[in-house]
Amino acid sequence: MDSSVPSEFEDWLNLLDLAAIADSHDKIAECEYFLTLASTEQDVQRFRWLISAFFGAAYSFFEISALSAFQAFIDPRTGEPVENTDALKTLRRYVTVDQNVKNPFFVKTGGNHDVTKQLYKLRTANTHHYPLSIMATCPELPGAFHFGNIIGKGTPALAFCRTAMSLIRQVHQELEA
Repeated sequence: MDSSVPSEFEDWLNLLDLAAIADSHDKIAECEYFLTLASTEQDVQRFRWLISAFFGAAYSFFEISALSAFQAFIDPRTGEPVENTDALKTLRRYVTVDQNVKNPFFVKTGGNHDVTKQLYKLRTANTHHYPLSIMATCPELPGAFHFGNIIGKGTPALAFCRTAMSLIRQVHQELEA
């Protein structure tokens, strides 16, 4: 075979824009981006949008991590994906992880830790039921924005998101170890 003639694989490889493929840190950077913007936003509507985007990125971090764990390796004999049981064990401390038997490229995660339970509850309600209820508890915004609509019963929004962000970083470190 003439080495100057590209193979089918090389032709296919040349079609890929490898710079367009995000690395494993992308979802963490996305979470940090929206949280950073929310940390200075004083308009309640824009704050709500930024927190909604943060929730979407945080949820996506866990979903993508779970799918990656299920498809961590390829069996060279069969070409079938092989799961990373250590990664799944780590993830399952924080989220429930289920793989669809009929479609192995689909996973579903749910909260399994105090922080992820609250994160998933807020994200699900915001995505599927109604926009986040955000109230200002005093003039020092955005720190005074709380989730909820009953005065004295809200959860400080930025404090919760920062706790969730810390957990995401911790999970990522554990997965990388």
